[in-house]
Order: sequence, then C-alpha cells, then structure tokens
Amino acid sequence: MLNSFNNHEELSSSHHVFSHYCENDNESYASKYLPPLTSSSSSQINGKEMHIHPKISSTIIIGEPFSALIHSLVPSPQLLLNDTDDQTIYDEYAFRIDINANEQQYEIIPIKENEQVKLKWLTHLDSTYKLDVVHLPLKEQEIIDKIDPKQLRQDTKFSLLFQQSFGIPASLRPQIWMCLSGSVHKKHQAKMSYTDMLKQCNNDNQLYSKHIEKDLLRTLPTNACFMTINASGISRLRRILRTIAWLFPDIGYCPGMGVSCATLLLFFEEEDAFWMMCSIVEDLLPGQYYSASLFGVQVDIRVFRYLIQQYLPNIHELFNEHDIDLTLICFQWFLTLYSNVFHTKFLCRLWDYFFLHGSIILFQIGLIMLKQYENLLIESNNSAQIFNFLCELPQLFEEEHGTNEQIFHDLPKLFNLTSAIIESYRKKYLAELMSQEGFTINPKMNLINLPKDILHRRQNQQSSSTNRLFFGKKSNHNQALMERNITQTEMLVNLREGILKIAKHFKDNDPDEYNQENLDLNVDYSIESHVKDHEHYANISLQKYKRAKALVDFECQDSNELGFKKNDILKILSMSDEHCWIGELNGKHGWFPAKFVQLVDERSKLYSLAGDDSVDENISNLVRGKLATCIKSILEHGLRKTPIVLGGVCHPWLFIEEAALHAINKDFDSVYARLILCKTYRLDEDGRILTPEELLCRCIRSINYTHNLAHAQMDVKLRSFICVGLNEQVLHLWLETLCSCTEIINKWYLPWSFLRSPCWVQIKCDLRVLQQFSFTLQQDYELPAAYRQLDVLSSVRDMLIKHHLFSWDL
Repeated sequence: MLNSFNNHEELSSSHHVFSHYCENDNESYASKYLPPLTSSSSSQINGKEMHIHPKISSTIIIGEPFSALIHSLVPSPQLLLNDTDDQTIYDEYAFRIDINANEQQYEIIPIKENEQVKLKWLTHLDSTYKLDVVHLPLKEQEIIDKIDPKQLRQDTKFSLLFQQSFGIPASLRPQIWMCLSGSVHKKHQAKMSYTDMLKQCNNDNQLYSKHIEKDLLRTLPTNACFMTINASGISRLRRILRTIAWLFPDIGYCPGMGVSCATLLLFFEEEDAFWMMCSIVEDLLPGQYYSASLFGVQVDIRVFRYLIQQYLPNIHELFNEHDIDLTLICFQWFLTLYSNVFHTKFLCRLWDYFFLHGSIILFQIGLIMLKQYENLLIESNNSAQIFNFLCELPQLFEEEHGTNEQIFHDLPKLFNLTSAIIESYRKKYLAELMSQEGFTINPKMNLINLPKDILHRRQNQQSSSTNRLFFGKKSNHNQALMERNITQTEMLVNLREGILKIAKHFKDNDPDEYNQENLDLNVDYSIESHVKDHEHYANISLQKYKRAKALVDFECQDSNELGFKKNDILKILSMSDEHCWIGELNGKHGWFPAKFVQLVDERSKLYSLAGDDSVDENISNLVRGKLATCIKSILEHGLRKTPIVLGGVCHPWLFIEEAALHAINKDFDSVYARLILCKTYRLDEDGRILTPEELLCRCIRSINYTHNLAHAQMDVKLRSFICVGLNEQVLHLWLETLCSCTEIINKWYLPWSFLRSPCWVQIKCDLRVLQQFSFTLQQDYELPAAYRQLDVLSSVRDMLIKHHLFSWDL
C-alpha cells in the first residue's frame, strides 16, 4: 500500500499487475452522468422559501486534481483530452466539476498533511505495538504479528487519537483500515490467493457477469477513474465484483456493493480493496446484507425506524402522520454505507469510525442527521416536502457540519447505543420480517440461527471466522475443528430454511387448511417429544373413512351417480365393489367408477393440492431441490471415502440400504410375514398400519425395483426415498431407525460426522415439523416416461371397453 500523497508519475493502467485477467468487452454502454451537486438549493416550507445551505462560503476549496488517489489509478492524460477545457476541473478524488453548471468559485490549494498529528499516531504505534515506523509504509507481516484487531479497537489511547486528530491521517488510513477490519489477516491467512481466485472466476461462467458489466459505468459516473469503459478503475472494479460473486455464491452480485468497492479502489490497490470488501461482507455487516433477498438491509431499516421512534418521537409521529416510507430514502444509505450520498472527503472520516466501531455507526450517523434538523422537519406540512428534504439531508448535513469535530466526537456515544443492543433489535426484526414473508416464525421465540447468518464460501476456500482473526494462529487440528463446526451450523441453517420454505408454500397455496392458528413450526427438542412420535403415527389410522383424488372429469348421467372434476377430493363411503365405489362430494352421495379416482394414501391422512406434485410443480422443486439437497449434504457429512468401503465408491443410498436391511433383520420373521400378509390381503388398508421399519423396507424394495429398470442414479433414488417418507409422514422416524443401527453407522461414518454425534436428534426434531403437511409426491417423478405408470386415460378406456360402461364420458 502506497502513500496517497506522493508525487504522481506517469503510469498506464494497461501495465497493471492484474490487467491480463481483463475480459474483452463486446458491448459499449453509454454513461448517464448524474447531475453535479449544486452549491445551494431551496425548498418550500409553510409557503416560505428556505435555503438549505446558508453557511456555504462563496469560494469552494479543493485539492490538486487526483492528489488523493493511489499512483496506479491516476488516469492518463490521453483519456482526459475531451475534458481539458477551462470549464471542467477535477478534485483531489478525481470527481469532475463543471464550473458553469455550479456557478461557483473554486480555489485549488495543495493538500498538506499535518505532520505533528501523523507523528502522534506513529509514536503510539511504535510505543504500544513495537512497529517499525521509520521505514514507511508499515510492513504487513509486522502488523499481522504484533497487532490484534480486537485489541486495537479496545485501545482507549487509539480512540483518543481519533478525537484529537479528527480521524486517521490520510497517509496511514489504508493500512489502519485494513488492520481494523481484519482484512490484512484475511489476506495472509487465505488458502487461495486473489490471483488464483481470478483464474477460477474467469473460468467460471457466472450468471452475474452481464449485470456487473451494465453497472460498471453507473457506479461513479462523474469520477475520471470510472466514467468510461477504458478508465483506469473499470477493469479493477469488474474483476473484484466478479471474484466476490464467485467466492460467495449465496450473495452473487448486488449493485449496492459496487459503489463501496469503487470508493475503496481510490485508496487501495486492487488486491487490498478485494480483501477489504471481503471483511465488509463477511464480518462488519450481517450475513444477508447483499443477498438476493436483501434481508439484512430491510432489517436495518426497520431497526432504524424503531430507533427513531425511541429517541426522536416527534419525527416518528411526523412520518406516521404523512405515511413516509423510510425504505425509499434510507435504502441507499445503508446499502452503500453512505458512499452514494456523502462526498469522499467526509465519507473517509465516517468510515474511520465505521471500521473502528462497526455497523452501529450506520444507525448513529442517520440519527444525528435527523436530530440536527428535527425542528425544520416538523415544520413540513406535506409528504412531498418531507421527502424532498430527506433526499437533500446528507448534503445539507455535510456542508454545515462536515468540519464540526464535536459531531464525530459524540457519534459513538449517541443515545448510549451499543452493538449488543443493535444485534438484539436485528434478531427481533429479522424474525418479524421472515414471518411477514411467509416463513411463519414465532417472533417471540429465542432465535439463535436464523437462515444465512453465516455466509457460505467456495469449498476450496478458507472459511471466514472472526474468532480466527481475533485470537491469532491456531493449530491445524483446531482450525479443522472450527471449520467443521461452521459447516455443521450452515447445514442445520440450510435445512431449517428449506423446511420453512415448504411451510410458506402450503400456507400460501392452501390457506384454509394451513394458517397461523393450526400450524406450529416451533421445533420441540424435549425428550417427551420422541415418546409421542409413534403415538402420533398410530393415531392417523383413527380416521375410518378414506379419501380419493379424481384423475379425470366425470359427468353423472343418473341421479344416483356422483359427478366430479379432475383433482376433486372425494370421501369414500364404500369400496365393496371392485369397479364401482360409493362416495361423497359437497354433501352429495353417489357411485362412480373406481378407476376414475386414486386413493390419496393408505392411512387416510388429509389431502392438500399444495402437496401434490401432479398439480403444483413448485412443491416438487422445494422437496427434490432445496430439501433433498440439504438432507443429502447431512448424509454425506463424514461419510467414509476410503477403499475400506466398496473400493471408495460411496453414496448415502448404499448406507440407507444396508442400515434398513440391518433394522429388518433384527426381527426378520415377524416383519417379513407382516409384509407378505399386507401385500396379499391388504391388511394395512383395513386399519392395521405398518410400522415405520416395515414401511422403510417396503419403500426401498419398491424404489430399487422401479428405478433399477430405468437405470436411475442413486441421487434419484435418494430423492424418491425422501418423497415417499414425506408422503407417509415418517421421514423423521426413518432417520431415527437409520441412526439407531450403531454397527452400520460406525462402519460408514467417521467419528465427527453428523450421524455419529447427538446432532442427528436435532435433525430429526427439525424434520418432525414436516409431518403436519400432506404430501402426495410421485415416486417415479424423475424416471423416463417409458418407465412410469401407464397413462390414466388409457387404463380407463380399457376398463370401459372391458365392462361395457360406455355411458360414462371422459
């Protein structure tokens, strides 16, 4: 990292160290420049014109053009030939200023750093942390060995220096930021270098590349380093955003991170800017801040609104009275870390406190802006005035209070807020938001792991861990244990998220049957709950009548016939005749062809269209896609892959087959006899339901028979197995049966695996929630058409011809 204020030399961006990773651009995009900020503006309040910038001086002082940039980013003169007239100038951060548009006087004065203030900082680093401050810049390896980020943030003298010097000296700022954020530790502890990630990124066909390309020129459109496709910063920004999208598949690309990244590139070399972004995304902000759902930003805006209610009640009443939606204003504040609303000079001071105190500063700067102009806001008499004033508020605050040192002194202590308080509010409002989105979480319950609190990195990367940054180097054994614990937590969170999405699907598509009153998605981990499992399983048979789903439309010709439409659910009253059954629909009784309907299941549970994949394909995607993937990852966790087991060919389905066979062999004679009797006399349809173990054996036999004919892969068998378990409401009981086979478990799994640890009980309790829902999932859904059951209409026509029942129209 270079001193930002050294004399510039002639450098070309084409010789940048990462320039050979730049892709060819096939499309050109026109830059739509944002209008330059005017030096004064006004708004109407109570019929009077109020000037928003009364304190601004007639002459604006700026530094020498490009003097605050790192050397390698300074644009070459050839790229600025069109902007060399007398009406266009650039400030020290390379932002373009149109003199005519602003009608303002500018004075260019070289920026001189306060050497006495810088000396105080260097003296403290030397005396407290024993750093070599004579040979600048500071050596990164020395920083890693001698400075702990947590210790630095808790250093009272360090905080006092902030107040005395009005922020970090500009020449030391990049390295102090990297130390405070922990990014310098990330950079040197990573298993894969940024260069290697670039190679992987370029080989990976990302879905986000086109979106990134379209946003490049919109990021900082008035900055000389980012205003044209050939500008010095564009290729760097492109590479960092693509690498972030590749490294964090849970996030991909979010437009908001581009502005923050481009701002960092003004002060950092490309690789350092990348690791700074990693620290922001992983450690300084909540895990879902830049995800597709943007839950993190939405939650922070709700927390911000609550803080306004608590500490600025007059403004809260004003917003409620005029129905002001803060999301429209504050969304870009939080998403871009205020880099889209403050000038870079003021933003650097704000980010000094952001990296020192964390994301709590995002709330405190917003609150202090509203507090300073509370009286003006209350005088507003309509929503348009309030909205316009809030849009101009950051610029007004910066111009009037940007040089007020007391504002920054009071910022960390504002309203006595702490990071612990903010985190508690975030958990509360995240639960509330997910409940409103249909995830049906009880907002009052104690939530430890809400979905995606931990971001998932590529598997060949070193997982992020704040603890690793804070506590320094650990042994390889401890690092491996820590990474396994993080992986296990991610698996449980993903499983819970998959279950909640299924619950949302049933709630949205069958609201009469599944609503807040009769659904309980709170997981019961008590010992008593396991005792009740088999009792609940047996109680399903208490429903004496059966249900059937209509396969086709049937129009009744006689008064004693029962007509219905496809997918109607009929109550079966009599099945004494093989071909004609008697049923009830909407209070009407009658008889109908048995071939025209299909029993919902053999244990007479309720039926729901939301759980039938022949009616709604979304449930198939949720089960075979999200849920099955989560369960497979759990079953693969710690699965032995040594030549001891089948020459290294290992799959969870093979374990399931052997464990089920072992469970059946415990009581082979009685189980086998029951299966034969049930198959011959259909005893399970007459009230004598099979045990979960017997259902497990029958399920595996059926899947192997149908899927082996189609040469289906074991992944397909596993997904079909999960579907049958959901149909029979015994998936959690099957897991218990499999994990109870200790001998087989020890053979197939390593000691630290999920299924050999007590964690499988937690997984069983999570899966138990799914027994509340009625699934009708086809076992042969993924098989080729030739291996599925015969077409329903064809079989019905055969029956009509055989029994001369031509009066029934299809």
